[in-house]
Amino acid sequence: MTPPPPSAPGWHARTGAVLLALAILGTLVAGVAASGPLRALLGQAWGRMRPEPVLVVLPVQAFAIWLCAVALWRLGEGTRGQGQRASLATCFQSRLLRDAGNTMLLFCPGLGEAIGTRAMVLAGVRPRVAVSLRALDVLAETLGQLPYMAVALLVLARVWRRVGLPALGMPALPGWNGGWGWLMALVVGLGLLGLVARHLAQSFRHTRALRRLRAEGRLLWREAARRHRALPQAVGLHIVGWGLSGLQIWLAARLFGLPLGLGGAVAVESAASAVRVLLFFVPGGLVTQEAGIVGAGLAFGLAPAAALALALVLRLRDVFFGLALAWWPVLEWRAKKP
Repeated sequence: MTPPPPSAPGWHARTGAVLLALAILGTLVAGVAASGPLRALLGQAWGRMRPEPVLVVLPVQAFAIWLCAVALWRLGEGTRGQGQRASLATCFQSRLLRDAGNTMLLFCPGLGEAIGTRAMVLAGVRPRVAVSLRALDVLAETLGQLPYMAVALLVLARVWRRVGLPALGMPALPGWNGGWGWLMALVVGLGLLGLVARHLAQSFRHTRALRRLRAEGRLLWREAARRHRALPQAVGLHIVGWGLSGLQIWLAARLFGLPLGLGGAVAVESAASAVRVLLFFVPGGLVTQEAGIVGAGLAFGLAPAAALALALVLRLRDVFFGLALAWWPVLEWRAKKP
């Protein structure tokens, strides 16, 4: 007998998660808005902006998305049968919507993964297969990030020795002195996140939903085991895909006339990604990604306004590809048509 599907978390748990995300975003935006030097820095960076750097990174990013789609497609090879394998076009659509969701739906981190999985299901892939492919893809992407995380640690250590944390220009939150305000905000944010996680865990405790989740986990593990041979290839494709982000920074820096080599550009992107991963609970990496690029740029002699201009190029790139999220309702409508 098939057990009933797990019940969704209560409305108060979902509302708490959304409010937590909004509180984090509000704190970050308020901190930037309350700091005169940061507002001036943002104005200087925006004054440097030109369309050429944004246009040159778009095809490179499209190629990176395609490589990640190929990685997802390779993870699905070796299986046969109706709904067992996703086509390359379906994988590209899934990856594009996944990235768009993570970029545009700032109020709740992780929605991009759910949207990417849903896109595969709407294309005819069985739900369990789609979830296992997405889980394996996340694993491959995480492993592909490890070399860049190592580079990021070296860059961040270099920044620390060169300028020190208090000299990074961190704005003071109202009522706090310098970086201590941000530290307290981080502690409070982590505490709220822990409370939400605890409440979700208690919601599923000693319920049929938990037993159902365990059963689904075992089935997903079996699905993933059937595709483990493609994992090294997927990891390699993700490594190249992440390296293309550094190439984008290098191309933009060349157009801005900045003295940043390709190796330095990869290091800057690695540091920004590391900061974003560490502060994963910040929706869309808003502000944190820009702070990582500015901080890493200091290690390579870039002025803060110049480094922030590079960060704005990447942010505008993400917004451009984020417009693909409008395709998701079309897929839902198509699936419901008789």
